[in-house]
Amino acid sequence: MAELTAYGITVDVPKTWEGRIFTRPEAGQVGANAFDGAPARPGERTNPLVHLATLPMPNQVGDFGSGVVERLSANDVFIVLKEFDPSSAATPLFRRSGMPRPLDPEAFSPSSLQRIIPGQAGMQVFYNELGGAYCLYVVIGSFARRVELARAASDVLATVKVTPR
Repeated sequence: MAELTAYGITVDVPKTWEGRIFTRPEAGQVGANAFDGAPARPGERTNPLVHLATLPMPNQVGDFGSGVVERLSANDVFIVLKEFDPSSAATPLFRRSGMPRPLDPEAFSPSSLQRIIPGQAGMQVFYNELGGAYCLYVVIGSFARRVELARAASDVLATVKVTPR
């Protein structure tokens, strides 16, 4: 396992997984990593983003996985943990307290995907934790194998720690 820590988020990434914690550059900034992507629009604030996958990720991956979810096999998992502005934590969308752990395999559905890809399923939950607002989005390569793949995602998510920034 390799421990990743940045922006108040820590996660243990298994040897066979790949992980990143980063922020997109703000307007006028240059990214520090090849995967940072294009800068945000002027006035837009960027927040931490975590990508975890059971397969190698290309440099350019959209916030919610475009560029990588198309590559998932039936054995693969892709996880996004996206932080939103802390002022959102008190809004109805983020009313749930804490990340769901372990993940319920029955929470996965093909209709929960940002873009339907045959055979795949996803789950998405918005929640607040320690004054922060977060979205957890998980895509699995096989709806039929959701019990096993949800367990694999849960094992990694069990290691996530968030500290106030």
